[in-house]
Amino acid sequence: MVKVEKRMKALTGKQSAFVDALLDPEMRSYADAYRAVYSCEAMSPKAIRNEASKLRAHPGVTMALDAARSRVERERARDGVAERQAIRRRLWSEVDDPDTPSASRVQALRLLGLASGTGMFSESQRIEVSEPMPASEAETMAEIEALLRGE
Repeated sequence: MVKVEKRMKALTGKQSAFVDALLDPEMRSYADAYRAVYSCEAMSPKAIRNEASKLRAHPGVTMALDAARSRVERERARDGVAERQAIRRRLWSEVDDPDTPSASRVQALRLLGLASGTGMFSESQRIEVSEPMPASEAETMAEIEALLRGE
């Protein structure tokens, strides 16, 4: 059995620019991205939408867009982890600094406890009901009707 290997040609400059435009959060549609890259003065809005859709369906564009979106997601995840680590380092420096006021050190420890996920300093509220709850929907409706009648 012979394996047929399809090689994807490199994207043209305009195709790459279209992918970049699709990644721009300001672009609201494929047509907007298409207009940003291609000359569309002589094209109708429908023709622009059709061409943008065809271009978006191009296998090379699809692969490049998927790869770029994956890269962006990895960068966001990495940035989030780095940001959390930087915040934790800063909080620990507050805790370890003898010149930091005690209240600030305690607050830093509290925040570190909250961030640790241990539930050590989690805040909770307890709600107590002084009257028994109605057992059924019918009882609730009867109570509402009685209140409306002024009983």
